[in-house]
Amino acid sequence: MTRRRFQRGSIHKRGKRKKVWVARYNEDVIGPDGAMASIRRSEVLGTVAEIPTKRQAEQLLADRLRPINSGHYRPSSLRTLGDYAQTIWLPQALPTLKYSTKRYYQYMLRVHLYPTFADVQLRLINRDAVQSFLSAKLSSGLSWRTVKGLRTLFGTLMAAAEADEIIPSNPVRKTRFPRRGLVKERADIAPEKIRELLTALPEPSRSLAQLLVFTGLRIGELLALRWRDVDLERCGLRVTQSVYEGHFDEPKSKRSKRSVPLGAKSIEILAARKPAGVNPDALVFCTDKGTPLDRRNLVNRQLKPTCKKIGLTGVGWHWLRHANATLLDAVGTPLGTVQALLGHSSSEVTRDVYLHSIPADARAAVQKVEDFLIRPKLTQDVEFAKTGSSLIQ
Repeated sequence: MTRRRFQRGSIHKRGKRKKVWVARYNEDVIGPDGAMASIRRSEVLGTVAEIPTKRQAEQLLADRLRPINSGHYRPSSLRTLGDYAQTIWLPQALPTLKYSTKRYYQYMLRVHLYPTFADVQLRLINRDAVQSFLSAKLSSGLSWRTVKGLRTLFGTLMAAAEADEIIPSNPVRKTRFPRRGLVKERADIAPEKIRELLTALPEPSRSLAQLLVFTGLRIGELLALRWRDVDLERCGLRVTQSVYEGHFDEPKSKRSKRSVPLGAKSIEILAARKPAGVNPDALVFCTDKGTPLDRRNLVNRQLKPTCKKIGLTGVGWHWLRHANATLLDAVGTPLGTVQALLGHSSSEVTRDVYLHSIPADARAAVQKVEDFLIRPKLTQDVEFAKTGSSLIQ
């Protein structure tokens, strides 16, 4: 769009004790309805102490006006973040997302972004504003992971606004995020602790926990499992769905749709739950009404109280999936096989996130190193004696 006219703007001082230079100029903008408009901008350039002469202030204003006076200037939009998110971004983004992700986006917008930025024009959201917002959220006690997720969502929204040419650049990309501090430790994945937990849990959490440890399924995949996907004769099951808060959806990724072999104990657990003449479409784990079990209710009513009773902390449904991966690694399962069984798209995720050290194995490894160095084998002693004696001679 070509410029309407060349403008120089105006400069004046404001304030008594702390005087500042204030610039005023006209700017073409696009209203929320898409119509062109012109607004009068007023902007503080700096203090008189920082900019001692009017000539220097005029030079700063000329630098600010250079993009506006250029023939390539594009008017910015007055659309606010809340209006853009509700009328443009969410209607386009939500249909492409899984149900759990939709709920997450809507929650983070409603609870965190809207209270601060809903009525702020997108063009006025700069790097400093975003950086201050993220720092305040971290200082308020939110976890590092929560604030990182909030930053990712904020950046995704602003990137869409940049693609729609509502803002010239995405300010969230320019922010810096602190390194992650100390993380609350998960419970050690020790076989004896797993056995104690699986024995102490009441039903149906006991059967759920056992199958999660034996198969490595996600809790949503196990709660969505139907009898048509279980083949006890061929000792396997198929993961075709996942459930979150009663809503069925596709599994997490393409690799998550997979076949999982069953061991003898898993077959025994499933066979004990399968009634005669069962409907193939019925859920393996369900309420009396045939609806999916609520994972949170089971955690609060059975898993947490049991863990507290036996002295386990940091344990959830997903911890049991980590336990499966760790035990597979402990028995020498190749990384590619572990990745396939867990349904991961990347082996890096399997290796870096899901494989943990079993304390007993770590102690045994350390002891083996000590034994190798401090207590050499008899043959090594004899050889050393021979070599040593020849050196002495």
